[in-house]
Amino acid sequence: MKIISKIYGGLGNQMFQYACGKTVAYRRHARLYLDTSWFDSGNRTFMLDVFPNIHYSLHREKKSIFNRLLRRIGLYKEISYVNEPHYSYWSEIEQIKSSVILSGYWQNEKYFFDISSVIRKIFLFPKFECLEAKNLSKKIKEAPCSINIHVRRGDYVENHETNSFHGTCSPDYYKKALQIIIDKYDRKITPELYLFSDDPEWVKNNFNTCGLPFVVVNIKEHEDKPYHDMHLMTLCQHHIVANSSFSWWGAWLSSGNGIVVAPKCWFAEDSMKDYNPSLSSWITI
Repeated sequence: MKIISKIYGGLGNQMFQYACGKTVAYRRHARLYLDTSWFDSGNRTFMLDVFPNIHYSLHREKKSIFNRLLRRIGLYKEISYVNEPHYSYWSEIEQIKSSVILSGYWQNEKYFFDISSVIRKIFLFPKFECLEAKNLSKKIKEAPCSINIHVRRGDYVENHETNSFHGTCSPDYYKKALQIIIDKYDRKITPELYLFSDDPEWVKNNFNTCGLPFVVVNIKEHEDKPYHDMHLMTLCQHHIVANSSFSWWGAWLSSGNGIVVAPKCWFAEDSMKDYNPSLSSWITI
């Protein structure tokens, strides 16, 4: 039996796709294979092999053009194909009992909740490669109250089609989210803000930090290694996430028991208004 998970998108999406496929394979005592052909054309970068605990267990699926043609005309029956039917949890995935190709985003903890402890061990980050990151990680760990704030911009702002589908979190959202965490401490401890963004200059010049000490994380060595930034995010005690899979994992993989605030509206698209991958323990506003 073979479970093949199609991998595409950025790091956060790749992690969801791997976690879902791993769970199906785990339940059926099968081997997980990854179809990484989407990256052959230069779309983004395949990054799952940076995690030390899965690097040597990755199996790349080799697909011939001949097999793809047979599958298209319905003559290749060895493996079934499952395309994610909707963004909410699809419970029928639990009934898969034969070889399958999984295609979708699978952005819901329920897809891998059964083996969440295994997934946490698999997504062990590699060591920081530069002194600046090492020093910052030490500073975050020693802070009495550290808050990871993720501001997703990039294509969410620059691409009209992407913006109309995803939307961006408003300044009002961040202000309210920050106040929720500040109120917990009743001014006994001053929170330290760690701002992560794909547009750090914009954040530096425009984000309202409410007068609190802050660091805009902008480590040059991390430009093509976003997993290091995600690692730093997980070291924070509290989290204010954006409507982003990258942001989701930064909070989910955190070892702390702090407050996580997430946007109630994860998508701007009207048909997606009811979908939200936030955990029940997170505060949504």
